[in-house]
Amino acid sequence: MKKILSFLAAAVISAAAFALPVSAAESVIDDKAGLYSAGELAELEEKQQAVSDLTGWNIAVVTTDTGFGTDGARAMKYAENYYDEKFGSSSSSVVYLIDLDYRHFAMDGDVLNYFNTKRLDKLITECEEEYFDYDDVGNLETFYYYLEYYYNSGTVKADSNVGAKGEDFVPSMGIEAEINVTILLAGIIAGAVAAAIGISIVLSRYKFHHAPTANCYLNSNTINIYRRQDRFVREYTTRTRIDSDSGGGSSDSGGGSSGGGHSFGGSSHGGGGSGGRR
Repeated sequence: MKKILSFLAAAVISAAAFALPVSAAESVIDDKAGLYSAGELAELEEKQQAVSDLTGWNIAVVTTDTGFGTDGARAMKYAENYYDEKFGSSSSSVVYLIDLDYRHFAMDGDVLNYFNTKRLDKLITECEEEYFDYDDVGNLETFYYYLEYYYNSGTVKADSNVGAKGEDFVPSMGIEAEINVTILLAGIIAGAVAAAIGISIVLSRYKFHHAPTANCYLNSNTINIYRRQDRFVREYTTRTRIDSDSGGGSSDSGGGSSGGGHSFGGSSHGGGGSGGRR
């Protein structure tokens, strides 16, 4: 009887051990910039943990007001170092850095199986829209939505464009911005050519005439000469004030124009991001 009870106890313990996960995914919100209230953090942490439990990915959101620069180089390094220190370099994790200059997603491991350039570009675009609308809660809720949505949508073909590219990698303006710049330059050149053609056509059709002189209106046989004098009486001066104050807004405000498009890939981890101040 004792042997039977011992066997059953061992079986229950073994079943329980197999039922428990070997290592639960970790979820962290490190609000260094103080963007969220205590109540907002509590709700966001609950939603983030749910996504982490579903996917099995470690998820971290870290906010800073450091100002890493809109080129993305320092922001990318910070996010990747945070990734390694928090979860380990070989883990399946995603770190979303929200800095006032640049937002960067550092991701690796199993996470990259669910993200290609198209999906990551969509994630960056939608999160940036919420960020520039000053909806910081909506920014994270959008982040969680797309992590869950793409996980449920299944894996994609490996895309080296969003993967790690080595220590020498420097974030660039991205595909979208490069296309926009190319279109802008082409438009300027086309406009200049069209203007030159239009001016040439006008000049070729215009008949030039020499301006007549005053002598053309005089009768050489009857010339009358008069002497006239202008006397200065008074002076009138009108002054109009021109305000130089443009409202005090930063050149980066409203649209993040200094950042210039999306960057894909990373140094030691995959991911991507976008710059510009709101």
